Amino acid sequence: MSTRNYLSYIFNPLELLRTKKVLKVNPTITPTRTEPELVKIFVYDYDVDAIEEKELSTVPACYPYIESPKTTWINVDGLRKNDVEAICNHYGIHYLIMEDILSIGQRPKMDEIEGLLFCLLNMLYFNEKNSTVEIEQISIVLGKNFVNSFQEDAKRDVFNPLREKLKVSATKVRQNGADFLFYSLLDLIVDNYYVVMEKLGDKIEELEEDIVRNSNKKHWQS
Repeated sequence: MSTRNYLSYIFNPLELLRTKKVLKVNPTITPTRTEPELVKIFVYDYDVDAIEEKELSTVPACYPYIESPKTTWINVDGLRKNDVEAICNHYGIHYLIMEDILSIGQRPKMDEIEGLLFCLLNMLYFNEKNSTVEIEQISIVLGKNFVNSFQEDAKRDVFNPLREKLKVSATKVRQNGADFLFYSLLDLIVDNYYVVMEKLGDKIEELEEDIVRNSNKKHWQS
């Protein structure tokens, strides 16, 4: 939604009655997921002494890491039903969690099922070109010595600062286990909310200044 639409609701509450038209959403239509053309799987297998970082060419290539004595982060970019089901089945992830991962438009939630901790959140991005806030659903599963994350978009996320920290042995994430990795992923997602809010606030201030300037011009012209 653009910042101009946000402001239209503030200055004209009746616009709320026409949100279906503005947002171009029909709530009677069940949303469906289109399987992506591009799917990327990255693995980070590490302890204090060493880290293995690589992109996997096939889904089965991530299976052996369930036996790794190190901490393993498997990040799946792009969700295909068969791929998600295969990974979840191999890592003992409950079918209810699997359904949530493949769902669309879920509210943020957290569950613990059969010893695995599951969190579903929305990652927010601010589109500078269109002045819009964009949302991507992400699912994160914490196991005994692994974290599996499932993202919708293979082209972006907010985890680059964490990837850089993983390269340095002295960082907390390298010196701790999967639970700290899980926390670090959630922390980056939430921290980025404030970045998006600041950018959105800046755009709203610009629009407010435009409104004031234009109203002053009209006043003098009259």
